[in-house]
Amino acid sequence: MENDSRSDAQAFAAKAHGGQLYGVRPYTYHLAAVGAVLREFGVTDPEFGAAAWLHDVVEDTGVGIEEVEAEFGVRVAGLVWAVTGVGETRKERNVNAYGKIRATPEAVKLKLADRISNVRASVASEPRLLEMYRGEYAGFREQLHGLLAEDPVVREMWGRLDELLGWTD
Repeated sequence: MENDSRSDAQAFAAKAHGGQLYGVRPYTYHLAAVGAVLREFGVTDPEFGAAAWLHDVVEDTGVGIEEVEAEFGVRVAGLVWAVTGVGETRKERNVNAYGKIRATPEAVKLKLADRISNVRASVASEPRLLEMYRGEYAGFREQLHGLLAEDPVVREMWGRLDELLGWTD
């Protein structure tokens, strides 16, 4: 049975991520923050809300994409799969995800919300991670910046991320 409600996705993600931490907080803190970023930019589609809760579940837990699709539907699973990096190294995982996001352009909103959330958290408490995100940003931008370029929400999200990372063209 398909289910796209945020509360069901929240419960599913909380169970799947179990005792994982995001810094010193439960991992659900990050998942909620990604959803909050989407809403901040006016992305209120329930399937995006579910995908925000589920975006790391395949990459970071034993849950398969088939299970996400069975529980939450094709669109949610497609968004989650697009931002799921597969590979041995961070670089390989990024390249893999970038290709899938280009094939599913609407997933750029989810990826930008995730990155905005991560950068905000690193500004507050993880300077080492902030430097990692800054170091990756030129490649991140090169791979994804043109997607949905006409969408004012996407443009605003890129502007916020540029601002957070001190990016200038």
